[in-house]
Formats: sequence, structure tokens, C-alpha cells
Amino acid sequence: MWESRADRGMAKIHIVGAGPGSPDYVIPAARKVVQKAAVVIGAERALNLFSEDIKGEKIVLTARNFQEVLNKAIKLAENGLEVTFISTGDPCFSGLLKTFSRLLGEEADINVIPGISSVQVCAAKLKISWDEAAIISFHEGVNEHKKRELAQAGLAGKPLIILPDLKTFPPREIARFLMGEGIAGESLAYICENLTLDDERIIQVPLEAVESLDHKSLCVMVVKPLKRDEV
Repeated sequence: MWESRADRGMAKIHIVGAGPGSPDYVIPAARKVVQKAAVVIGAERALNLFSEDIKGEKIVLTARNFQEVLNKAIKLAENGLEVTFISTGDPCFSGLLKTFSRLLGEEADINVIPGISSVQVCAAKLKISWDEAAIISFHEGVNEHKKRELAQAGLAGKPLIILPDLKTFPPREIARFLMGEGIAGESLAYICENLTLDDERIIQVPLEAVESLDHKSLCVMVVKPLKRDEV
């Protein structure tokens, strides 16, 4: 049964990580929070991962209704109801936490339950110590600062773990950019698609071959860079 805190003022807003896609990768702590929530909000794909855990109202979150739903969630929490947002992957990396911190302020009473991100799964599959890698996301847009950060990390020889934007900066454009910045086309590149799902696929090719690939699925791109003068 979901909880109410009407007699204690505004309830917490919870953000839980849904993991990379497979229900096997949803952590128990996330399920417990969802089970207690009066209202559960998330993208349809994320909500489906918790279909047996949701006891309260379910709201499908989209880019179009985000602000409207957020305003409703705040009012519900002010009335003492537990509200839980489900964030794909981990809320703390290219997830909902950054959005909430920006809109509500960093001091907002938000409880965050981490999730297993596609970056973690990718690093595990490719046996990369991700504390030694440069991890860069373009999910929130492409700018020169991020591109420069990517190029500098590659030229320093760090493994690159990249979340591409399939519309504005897909893997083929990333490959073209890196080679233009001095990364050798012979560098190994990996495209990790649909991680943890039945149609998971990991493609290993030279960086120069990525330009000819077309990707329609969400993916993580990894490059183990060599500078041209090292080849």
C-alpha cells in the first residue's frame, strides 16, 4: 500500500534508476520504493519494467508533458503523497537528477536510488576499468566544449566511452570528428546496442569503418584511441 505523509508536510520526491533495459538489472531497492509510491511517473519503457510493483497511479512521462507532470508531482508531494519518478539507466548520469536539480534547486528534498547504467554494462562487457576512461554523454546536446573534451581525452590515450545522440552526433559523425582531430582510423571502436536485452549486439570495427555504419538503436560507443603517429 502506498504511503501518505500529509501530517508531516511535503513528502519526498523519489527518483529511481531503472537500469539498462532488462528487468534482471533492476535493483531491489528501486522496486521497494516504487511499491510504496502513491504515484509512479516515467517513460513507458521504464514503467513496463516495474509493472508488477506499481500499486498507485501511473503517469506516462513524455518530452511534451514533462513540465505539466512535474508541476503535478510537486503538488502531490506538497499534499503528503509519495511520488516516484523512474529514470532509465542511472538518474545521476544523463538521467533525471540533473533536470530536477536545475528546476527545483540542489537543496530540494529528493531521494535518489541509483541504477545500473548502460555505461557500466558496456565497461563490464569490454573489460574496461571505467575509472580510467573518459565518459562523455551527448544525450543532452552537442557543443564545442564537450567535443573538445572528447578529442583531448582521446589524444591523451584514454579509452572513450560515449553516449551518442543518434540525431545530431551519431557514431559515424563521432568517428569522423575524432579522426579529424588526429585519432588514427585503425583505433578499435565498439558499438554496443540494446545492452542486456535479447537483441543485444556489440560490433567491433576499426574507427574508420564506423563511418559506413548506420545505427537506429540506442547505443554506447567505445573507442580505444591510437594517435596517427603511433600507427
